[in-house]
Amino acid sequence: MRYYLSCGWRFIDVLSTTTGLIGEYIAAAVVLSLGWRVSLAQQDKVDLVAWKDDEYIRIQVKTSKKYANEGRRSARYHFQLGSGCKTKTLPDEKDYDILCCVGYDHRKALFLPVQQVQQKTKSLSPQLFDDPKAELHSFNKALATVRANRNG
Repeated sequence: MRYYLSCGWRFIDVLSTTTGLIGEYIAAAVVLSLGWRVSLAQQDKVDLVAWKDDEYIRIQVKTSKKYANEGRRSARYHFQLGSGCKTKTLPDEKDYDILCCVGYDHRKALFLPVQQVQQKTKSLSPQLFDDPKAELHSFNKALATVRANRNG
């Protein structure tokens, strides 16, 4: 059973909201395990603020459960990367620094720099989340891109 809450002019799917919040906590735990401090941020387009020494990064978290696709052999994670209510727009460096895609069923995260978000939806194979070093490698790669763009 799904529950909906009225929020002004729209209804919020409580199940989706809970799934998103779980994803934010998973992402926060991953970032903490990588040696960064982290805080949940309650604002549009930024879910986490992470810092280490004098460096800060803004992280947007997207969470998906595995979905079986008709006509495909295996399940996939589908992430909605655009923002906006009616017309989805792609993010840029003004919005956040790193996108974190959380595979709900795997309880793991993969990271992308915002510069690599070039489509409004993204489908990922669950096998990408199986690599025990995927979180570390994807975070370090995303962070290197963010640093390069900041330093010109």
